[in-house]
Amino acid sequence: LFIGSLTAREHLIFQAMVRMPRTMTHRQKIQRVDQVIQDLSLGKCQNTIIGVPGRVKGLSGGERKRLAFASEALTDPPLLICDEPTSGLDSFMAHSVVQVLKKLSQKGKTVILTIHQPSSELFELFDKILLMAEGRVAFLGTPIEAVDFFSYIGAQCPTNYN
Repeated sequence: LFIGSLTAREHLIFQAMVRMPRTMTHRQKIQRVDQVIQDLSLGKCQNTIIGVPGRVKGLSGGERKRLAFASEALTDPPLLICDEPTSGLDSFMAHSVVQVLKKLSQKGKTVILTIHQPSSELFELFDKILLMAEGRVAFLGTPIEAVDFFSYIGAQCPTNYN
């Protein structure tokens, strides 16, 4: 939930003041906000108002998604579960969002996400995938293992497809 008249930075400062422990100093909270802005690639838009889609111009769809992740990342959770984080985004912004999540996973966070029909570029970014069919697990492993597995069972995947 966003207040459209706030900038991305103001939103994160507000979130930090409300959600972070009282034992943290104001300075520590601001330092955490600065770190999250850097980690989630929000530096260029940190002073842009969030806006209200269809009413007040502000952050792009991808920037809003990253700001939502940043709001959650402030408290440094060990696990992020993201339901359709690329839904409604163009391929460039979807790639940007997944790259940010990948960066968080490389910093030791566990990131689980659901995604339907990722592009081949997105597919290659995943460390592990769980593919389901009719509510059952069809495959669990790396993207490369998936290609090999499906080739082995006669369902070869053409180059640059997934």
